[in-house]
Amino acid sequence: MKASQRLMGRHAPALRRAVVAGCLGIITALAVTTFASWQLALVAGWDATALTFLIAVWPMVLTSDAEATEEMASTEDDTRTAATLVLLAASVGSILGVVATLPSAAHEHGLRKGALIAVAVLTILLSWIVVNTVFLLRYADLQYSPRSDGIDFGPATGAHPTYLDFAYVAFTIGMTYQVSDTTIRDPRIRRTIIVHSLLAYLFGVVIVAGAINLFSGLAR
Repeated sequence: MKASQRLMGRHAPALRRAVVAGCLGIITALAVTTFASWQLALVAGWDATALTFLIAVWPMVLTSDAEATEEMASTEDDTRTAATLVLLAASVGSILGVVATLPSAAHEHGLRKGALIAVAVLTILLSWIVVNTVFLLRYADLQYSPRSDGIDFGPATGAHPTYLDFAYVAFTIGMTYQVSDTTIRDPRIRRTIIVHSLLAYLFGVVIVAGAINLFSGLAR
């Protein structure tokens, strides 16, 4: 097998996820433009992209044992660039969900108003889950990269963590902006945690607080 073919095999899972999620997002956005504003279409397109990504990733996260986790984390290439793009899309999508959808809901009534608010809430929730999911994949990738001291999960887990262990780390940081009962031994993971914590703070304080203020205004 040629080197390029082997490389394509290593990149295929992440590449397929990106292509499929992006295509479904575009199709959804175009469909929504036929009966709603472009702002809502953009939000709906992002929601479809985020949901597709999560549906593709989480069965792997929930079912992989330690051996499968190491194999997939060692071969999948969720690159830093791809992760950054997904994170940017998540941040922009959540902001658009609040800024573009909720203000227009103030001029609506009944079921339509409730639907617009629900879309905004869904966008924020999906974006937050996507951010933490991307980071759990990144932590697994760094754990099994060459010359990595990785994350010490303690004697119960030892040197054989699963994707769920990395999910524990990622979502703990996403909710508390800090690590809990794990020891970070790799400087690259520490730097990644700084970025993760800052983004988590953005979601937790700026986005959510802004949404609460808008909800209060709509309820008057």
